[in-house]
Amino acid sequence: MQDKELEKIKFDEFTTEEPWHAFSDRTYSKIVGLFLTLAAKKRARVIDMGCGTGELTKKLLDFGFKNVSGYDISKNCISMARKNYSGIDFQVRDIENTGLKENSVDFLFYCGILHHFTDMEDVLKEARRILKNGGRVFVFEPNAKNPVLWLLRDEKSPFKSEKLKTPNEKFLTKIQIKGIFEKYDFNVIRLECISGISYTKGYFKKLLPFPFFYSVYLYNAFDAVLNRTFLRKKHGSFIYGYFEK
Repeated sequence: MQDKELEKIKFDEFTTEEPWHAFSDRTYSKIVGLFLTLAAKKRARVIDMGCGTGELTKKLLDFGFKNVSGYDISKNCISMARKNYSGIDFQVRDIENTGLKENSVDFLFYCGILHHFTDMEDVLKEARRILKNGGRVFVFEPNAKNPVLWLLRDEKSPFKSEKLKTPNEKFLTKIQIKGIFEKYDFNVIRLECISGISYTKGYFKKLLPFPFFYSVYLYNAFDAVLNRTFLRKKHGSFIYGYFEK
């Protein structure tokens, strides 16, 4: 189960003054580029589940998708998304219980949201319910096997940081993601690790004091190099995957 009230409180706090800009604009484009290999039909209905302040939802629109919505349980995130990206259907909704009709959605977009659930049972049940037959899910998640993410976030790490972390968070592995989707009868089309995912200095400022937030440049350089090595296949910073109902 997810403690939804704590999740709402935390993300309302994180976005009190400014949007949730964790990634660089180039990275947002890269993520949507990965999605494009899955979703060729630009008129399909796409929902960005756990959209935050809407940066990726806007990118989906920029890349040509005509029927895009963004859902999040944080009222503050949705308010900011509506303010910054008018013309997009942003709604306060729970992705475990969307209230949508059965078999009504073509593509579901889960970016950095699944690790906010202590289990994904109800998320996947709802996904199966609202997806059309042949509908697909795109997943982009931090990789629990990545050494830097382990160092900063894992409970066993002596250097773990609680900043910008919610009580529900627990990073996932490829095996865990594969297992839960297969449990709910999704076909695994692709499931891989990737690096070369660059963060913004502003995000690191929220994580680390001066001058340590400048380590964002070292981290981004390290992750770019990691993406060019065989180690990426297991230890890449993020996991992405496509699944079909």
